Amino acid sequence: MKSKTVRTTDNHWYQETLQDLTEAGFTEYEAKVYLSLLTEHPASAYTISRNSGVPHSRVYDISRRLIAKGFAASTGTNPEKFSPLSPHELVEKIQRDGDRLTRKLTEKLDNIAFTSDFDPVWNIKDQEEALEKVREIVAGAQRKIYIGIWLEDFLPIKDELRRAHDRGVNLFMLVYGETPIDFGEYYFHAREHLERIDTIGRTIDCSADSEVCITGDLGGPGPTRVVWTRNFGLVFSIENYLIHDLFIHEMERKLGDHMDHHFGKNLSSLRKKFHHVELDFLKNTY
Repeated sequence: MKSKTVRTTDNHWYQETLQDLTEAGFTEYEAKVYLSLLTEHPASAYTISRNSGVPHSRVYDISRRLIAKGFAASTGTNPEKFSPLSPHELVEKIQRDGDRLTRKLTEKLDNIAFTSDFDPVWNIKDQEEALEKVREIVAGAQRKIYIGIWLEDFLPIKDELRRAHDRGVNLFMLVYGETPIDFGEYYFHAREHLERIDTIGRTIDCSADSEVCITGDLGGPGPTRVVWTRNFGLVFSIENYLIHDLFIHEMERKLGDHMDHHFGKNLSSLRKKFHHVELDFLKNTY
């Protein structure tokens, strides 16, 4: 049978999917054979070779490797024909296999007494990857989370934050913007007089359990420049930066108009005093 939903082999979708499959553990030929089977199945070795570009002499052993891995099946007819595992089942199987491997590695490696002699700082230049690391930090937190996040990025991870709160994690959130929230401790940060947003885009700061943090610029007008680390000095600095920001918002709740009178709406006079040099630098940088 032919599938009308699978793209042809000369487009961007095909190349990206081929790359994704190789990153998931397929060899290049295995990925090409599997994708060709999605296009037409059941298929003979001749048909697979024609559709995939894999040499005919290699199709049988590549197909049998896919069968051994549970990614394809053989009809056993003459000529022998092959059919693929459905895309949905393939993804589920890859996930199960990955989870099983992770558990096995954890059990084996936990027997090694290891103390790291350095704390790496990872640079992240992709916005989606940065937000995925935030989700990872939130999911792994056991005791406390501090997070400063823009509304546009808060909404996609709201459920993860709620689950952290529901399992007993102390959650302190500073959200740039306003939206209904019915869990954790939260503060809404006004968006006026935040000139950096026009220059570099949104920012993210998050720490968990005083053990890990992520911080930086998610980008927009500027590039994504985020770092993730377990380095104690950086984690301590980011956590205390967030705590002091929360101090200010707690004071604003109590003092209200008095704060505005002395320091301007959203502390605009203080921002002007301390940020004008930074803003001039940023404008010349981007």
